[in-house]
Amino acid sequence: MSLLGGAVFPGLLTACGNVPQPFRRVPSSANPLLANPSGAGIGVVPPAGIDREAASVIAERIAEYLRQREIPAEAVDRTGILSFTLEGNLWDSVEDGSATVLTLNWRLLNRLGQIVERLDQDVYVETAPWVEGSITEQNHVADDIAVRLAVLLAPPVTTQPVEIPLAPWTGLTATIQKPVSAPGDGAESLGNAMASRLAREGFKPATGTPDVIFAATVSVAQYDAGQDDVTIIWQILTPGGQNLGEVRLDNRIPRGELDGPWGMIAEAIVDGAVPGLLEIIAKTTDPRR
Repeated sequence: MSLLGGAVFPGLLTACGNVPQPFRRVPSSANPLLANPSGAGIGVVPPAGIDREAASVIAERIAEYLRQREIPAEAVDRTGILSFTLEGNLWDSVEDGSATVLTLNWRLLNRLGQIVERLDQDVYVETAPWVEGSITEQNHVADDIAVRLAVLLAPPVTTQPVEIPLAPWTGLTATIQKPVSAPGDGAESLGNAMASRLAREGFKPATGTPDVIFAATVSVAQYDAGQDDVTIIWQILTPGGQNLGEVRLDNRIPRGELDGPWGMIAEAIVDGAVPGLLEIIAKTTDPRR
């Protein structure tokens, strides 16, 4: 990585209402439909206009498919048994050579009988097997609508990991110069605190010429009889000594507070300076390195 010059300062689905949220796929422990499937879920009624036996097969198949997708469902003989009801009717049947186009209208109802979703289905079946009561053709009708209903109520959950872009400074090598004019053990404490923080941010210790150098100067001036004004200036330097930017921290403290071990004070100072220092590096880092 190179650092640029210049100082920088820091099917047709027609919705009639909101899809019922309880059907969205969530962990079973948080889904009341999964915890109590006998009282909540979708009751699938055999579609009207189709032979009763075939309609029952279709309803059972739809309910089974939904259960496999973690959507509680049962085949029922009437509406209102479960929280929601899926009912349908054969609207039209048109022969097209050896095939027949079936048009079915489906409605998802809540317990009050209100329509919360409509689904219109056009599906091809082989005419002769359909008329003869073929289970294969009946399953085809059921699967076609069940797939679309399942996608509507429980969209697939992606398992793809989210890639977090690396920060511009990730992998940069750094050197920390000993802070200048720090009283007490400030030079050592500030250096150690900054080294720990930079490691967490993704910097690497320099074994040769560093990509970036962190330098700090501490100034203490008397404010009154019992207090001092403390100024700490952190700079980002190139190996050639160019100042890319700096962060200044000012505070007024009781006299003598920094004359001994700095302890947590050093970490607080580093935490206050690092966001601005990283901003400087981000603005002066060549992304083509």
